[in-house]
Amino acid sequence: MIAPRLEWLLPNPVAEPPAFAGFGLPVATLLARRGFRDDTDLQAFLRAGAGALHDLSRMADADRALNRIDGAIASGERIAIWGDYDADGMTAIVVWVTALRRLGADPIRYVPSRMAEGYGLSESGLRQLADAGVRLVITCDCGVSNAAEVEVARSLGLDVVITDHHLPPPDLPRAVAVVDPHRPDCAYPDVDLTGAGLSYKLAAALLARHGLPTDGLAAVAAIGTVADMAPMTGESRAIVRLGLDELASTSHAGLRALLTRSCEAPGQPTARDLAFGVIPRINAAGRIADAELAMSLLLETDPARADAIAGELEIVHERRREMTTVAIDAARLLAAALPGDSPLVVRDDAWAPGLLGLVAGRLADELARPVAAVALVGDEVRGSVRAPVDFHVGAALEACGEHLTKRGGHAAAGGFSL
Repeated sequence: MIAPRLEWLLPNPVAEPPAFAGFGLPVATLLARRGFRDDTDLQAFLRAGAGALHDLSRMADADRALNRIDGAIASGERIAIWGDYDADGMTAIVVWVTALRRLGADPIRYVPSRMAEGYGLSESGLRQLADAGVRLVITCDCGVSNAAEVEVARSLGLDVVITDHHLPPPDLPRAVAVVDPHRPDCAYPDVDLTGAGLSYKLAAALLARHGLPTDGLAAVAAIGTVADMAPMTGESRAIVRLGLDELASTSHAGLRALLTRSCEAPGQPTARDLAFGVIPRINAAGRIADAELAMSLLLETDPARADAIAGELEIVHERRREMTTVAIDAARLLAAALPGDSPLVVRDDAWAPGLLGLVAGRLADELARPVAAVALVGDEVRGSVRAPVDFHVGAALEACGEHLTKRGGHAAAGGFSL
């Protein structure tokens, strides 16, 4: 392993930390450095639940999005849910499909081919949906950087509702609605929602309009929230707590089959179980196989069928682990020839596109440097970027956006094509 060049970044001293009931000075100082001002703040954090969820009316374009979706359901229009091929995107799709089925709709779910289309909306996929009679496309975990593709959709007679949590470009796509808490004109108090978390908030609000239950949605949204490494504060923490409670008691066949293979105590899953057991299996499908395998498991209600799909997913997961080990070993050799602490780019065209994020993440952890792992896919270079906490990946990609054909990212991670 390459020895990273590390520098301790010490926090500013806290002169007089607030008093927290039951805690002495060392813990009080730690809590103050984590942003807690008093016992009220601390208790709100510790007891985060449904009461920590904000009013969605403060989210820019949320009502416009829900009204268009409501109208499509009422008039029987064909709806498609377009998501990303990572666990956040796949779980966001499942949240929407579950909610829309309760409302009597039967949406198409669409995840672009990692090899042929890459991240986000694509012209070929939009044409395929238009040919299938779709009139409304709801994106989740993507879309905010797809202005050109939205124009293609408009020319095909498709309305697009964008739900995304990545940093938006200066000019938003001309969609029916663009729901993204990072919009400069959005007054929503929590910008750290993931794609699945945002989908949960919108889908729950849509069901509430019709007096329908939201049970089961938080269980799936919690998986996506942990997968995308959202800060465990605010609404994300609340969604994960609600979701873990639902997972512990779920009778849903697909979730039970997945938990049984992923957790030491399937009846008491933890966030750690999600991060190191459930999520790698879901991601494996999108990385080296077909995202549909994972989504079909999350939606499956028949126990026998769920167990069979979970078995298929386990095989894919094991193959992904073997491929990742080989790729990371190769990346370490490349990195050894490029010492220093500046951002690092490693390339190997033999790497599967779905492994690039894992390679970049491992090197970023080991070297404490921003890392882009790239590979040639067809006639374009695809890359995934991971970085230490003091480097904002999404902002860096936006800064060089004029040189990229596609990009998307947030603080800890991102991806691009050129």
